[in-house]
Amino acid sequence: MLLDVPFIPDTEYTAFLRDRAQSLTSVHFSLTDPSLSDARQRLHRQDMNEIIHGLRRLHGVDKYVLMNARLHAPERYFDTKGLAHTAQCLERLSDEADLKGVIFADPYYLQALSDARPDLACRLEAVPSINAMPDTADRVFALLAMIGSTGFRLPSRLVLDRSLNRNIDRLNRVTGQIRTRYPRMRLLLMANEGCLYQCPYKPAHDAHVALVNEGLCPERTFAMNRDFGCMRRLLLDPGAMLASPFIRPEDLHEYQGKADGIKLCGRNRGSQFLVRAVTAYLDGSHTGNLLDLMDAMGDLNDRVNIPNPALPDTFFRQVTACDKNCLACGRCADIMDRIALRTDPGLPRMGF
Repeated sequence: MLLDVPFIPDTEYTAFLRDRAQSLTSVHFSLTDPSLSDARQRLHRQDMNEIIHGLRRLHGVDKYVLMNARLHAPERYFDTKGLAHTAQCLERLSDEADLKGVIFADPYYLQALSDARPDLACRLEAVPSINAMPDTADRVFALLAMIGSTGFRLPSRLVLDRSLNRNIDRLNRVTGQIRTRYPRMRLLLMANEGCLYQCPYKPAHDAHVALVNEGLCPERTFAMNRDFGCMRRLLLDPGAMLASPFIRPEDLHEYQGKADGIKLCGRNRGSQFLVRAVTAYLDGSHTGNLLDLMDAMGDLNDRVNIPNPALPDTFFRQVTACDKNCLACGRCADIMDRIALRTDPGLPRMGF
């Protein structure tokens, strides 16, 4: 299956992607620019010239810029100068790097940008972010109807909600309904990002990151997750790691015909992580710690080792056929008890 992968302006990583361009359907990237806020913290500012230079080396690969902050400060919708700067960035990316579209999560900002520069909007696709949780055909149709009310073009691809990865009947139903109405749209699945299944912390998490990027509150996301949220839950209930809706490289073939491609994420983890993840999913196998491929759960890879080859051959059937009542089931917890090792600093290696 073709991959959608993060792009970062690293010379060796760009060469790695260029050599595998025939296996890529698209790349997504962030400018880490306040005028194009995305859904992750800004670790450092990217140089536009370096981004454009790298993107131009990826011939035949669609390019999408991330504008997927969950929300913006309300004054941004009315900031003529700020909207003009955003439009100038997008216009340059379109002219010089063949930008295909924007990935968005805030419909207010999309509409404001469309109103400010309709001549630019009509050149670009508006792609709903996976953070909009497109888990039903009705939700997808509502998102597309909203895009249709702006000057932006409808998307040619869409990444469906993570929860569908583990509910094959529902996945088939949703993709069938979408393809009936939009037969040319490519439907992708997120492979290496899941965190908790149906994560109850996600809306607040996304809002907090947006508030940080808007300069409206201090950055405390990691501490929040460690002390009160998903990381605390994952360590207290290790079975939740396997219940997370990721897709293993070895199971990609199970999705043939169900989806048109796979999205990988992890742009803030650097080129070494990205090369490892892309290689594993292109090869369809990974011999190390499963968490070394995961984005959010990868924060625990120095504390937990899940030997990927040790997962049972029945793993895919087990996690896609269950009723998701994890408290009553316990099968994922049993697997973790058998194969996973805690490697916390200062602690002996032991099973859960």
